[in-house]
Formats: sequence, C-alpha cells, structure tokens
Amino acid sequence: ALQLEYCTFCPKMCRHACPVSTTTGHETYIPQNKMEVLNLARKGQAPWSREHLEPIWACTGCRQCTDYCAHGNEPGTVLFAGRAEAQRRGAGHPALDKYPERFRAREDRLRKQALAALPRERFAEEAQVVVWPGCDSIDKGEADVRAQLAVIDRVGAEHVRIAAMDRMCGGYPLLAAGHPDVFRWHAARVADELARYRTVVMTCSACVHTLRALYPAEGIHIAAEILHVTEYLAPEIERLRAPAERRPVYYHDPCYLARYADVIEPPRKLLGRVAEVRELAWSRRDTECCGGAGVLPKTMPQVADDMARRRLAEVARAGGGTVATSCGTCKHMLARNAPAGVAVRDVVELVEERTRVTAPAATPDTPS
Repeated sequence: ALQLEYCTFCPKMCRHACPVSTTTGHETYIPQNKMEVLNLARKGQAPWSREHLEPIWACTGCRQCTDYCAHGNEPGTVLFAGRAEAQRRGAGHPALDKYPERFRAREDRLRKQALAALPRERFAEEAQVVVWPGCDSIDKGEADVRAQLAVIDRVGAEHVRIAAMDRMCGGYPLLAAGHPDVFRWHAARVADELARYRTVVMTCSACVHTLRALYPAEGIHIAAEILHVTEYLAPEIERLRAPAERRPVYYHDPCYLARYADVIEPPRKLLGRVAEVRELAWSRRDTECCGGAGVLPKTMPQVADDMARRRLAEVARAGGGTVATSCGTCKHMLARNAPAGVAVRDVVELVEERTRVTAPAATPDTPS
C-alpha cells in the first residue's frame, strides 16, 4: 500500500524509464499512472474491471523504473500482485483466459520436443552438473541448446548432462499472468525435480531470477547452485581457441539478467573471446527491455514487437551489424523484429561458431 501511495503522488521522476510508455508515447502507461490505477481500485475509488485495470498489464517487470526511484519502489512487483487480485476478482486480461491450463499444455509439448530434438544419451536423472535449457530455448528452436552443449564439451566439461525434467519452465509467466497459487504449486515441483542435482546451468534470464529470488521468497528452497550459462563458461574462457579476427558485436543485456541477477560481466567476457564487444547506448543495469517479459507479447503483442524494433534501431542507424544476447526470450523477440542489415545471435551460439576448429561454410552475421 505504501508503494502505491508513493507512486500515486510522485512527480513522475521515472517517467522516462518505462520502455512500454516510451515506445507507445502514451502517458497512460508511465509507471506513476499504472500504480495510481491500481491504487484507486485498492481504495474502492475505481472499479476492479478489465477496462479500468488495462494499464497494469502494460508492464514487463523490467525494473528500470526502480533504478530511477528515490524510494526504491518496485512497480513491477506491485503490479504483478495487482494482476493476481484482478484475476481473483474475475477482471484478468482477456488474452490470458485459462492461462494455467495453456501453460501446462505447453510444458507437455516442450518436454516431448526436447526429448525428440536433443541427444537422448545426454539426459540424466542423476548428475552433478546439468543444463536445464528453458522453455523458450526449446520452443524457438533447439540450436542454441546444442551450441551450449558443444561449448561445454569444448572447455572439457563433457560430464555435464541435460536435466531430465517433467517441467521445462521455472514458472515466471504464471506469476506475471496473475496466478501466484499455481506458481507456488509449480515451483515446489520444479524444486523437487532439481533436488537431485548439485549445479543447474540455465539460459533463461527470467528463470535465473525466479529460482534464485522468487522461489525463496515463497519459502521454496533450491539446494542446487543456479548459474546462468555465461557464469558457468566465463571462468573457462582460456580453454576456447580465439579466432584470428574478432569482429564487432553489440551486446544486449537481458533486463532480468542484468538488473535482477546482476549477471553483467560474464556474458561480455565470453563474447569478448571471439568478438569486439560494443555497447548499446542503454546497457548494463540501464539496459532497455526487448518486450519479451511480463507476458507482454500476449497482452500487448504489437507494443512488445515495437519495443524490440526500438531496441535495434540504434544498430540499424549505425549501419547494421550483429547483436548478441544471452536469453532465449530476448533472442526470439529481437530476431523476429530485426530490421534489414541487423542479425541477432545468442552469445554462446556465436562463441561456438567462432571457436570451431574447422570454420563452418558461410554463415553471414548480417543478413542480405
């Protein structure tokens, strides 16, 4: 309640720091107004209706506004809680109707897809270190997961297996969609499945944050060490053969990886082995969201795509080039919205390609 009050009467100090409002140009979607809309409903001064609450879904939870807040308010966290209350009152977003059932169906599909696409002999129910690929890395094509396994083998860690899991997602979308009870149920089962592993290597930035911070916040203990794949590989960088030429590559920080998990240097260290790392104007903790988080691609699909295009416009204006990122969701959002002359790659995928002993047949970085 205090955060809602602070935001309601704030002089809009974080106005510039919301990629949704900046992309749309609508004052309705600035953090202050989104929090005021929720606050009015909380106080009974406005209805808990889909129409009134529409702005609370215009948030990816990227936390950029928090970094510019004098009080350290967390609008993303508060708005997600507001979504849960809206769902409870029957005022959820229409694009998210029956979302838990849809989430479970996707989990079943992706589990089958992973077993069919990845090497069966690599899966293990008991292992010290495992890769848990993440739902978007499987859903949008398993090539990045294969590249990760190849680089892991290349640094001498052939013992790393793939987690044999019934569940493919950490459950963050359930929380973002306003279903905390289902999220807790799902998280407890993920924790049970991960209990048999010592270290879990992940690629999804939201999942890293979810398992490191959101599970403990719900009283769910993860015994395993949770590492982003770049955190696991960066210390072994010297084992990778550096290419003769390091061509320039822009790096996009996933907001959940940089601002929530504070994983900023490992992706750059890994990418720097094979490329000249270039920074975007908004980078590191000040990165801008690609539009893929907070279930925005479902609630505001056009805005989500526009955010990705806005993110890449800087590279296009500079004459094009390659953008690398370290999250399956970010790669998907940026790649499908990339303008002519801009290619989007996964960091580990790029490292795998450029550290092969035999270079592949021509795979241009920049599309024609």
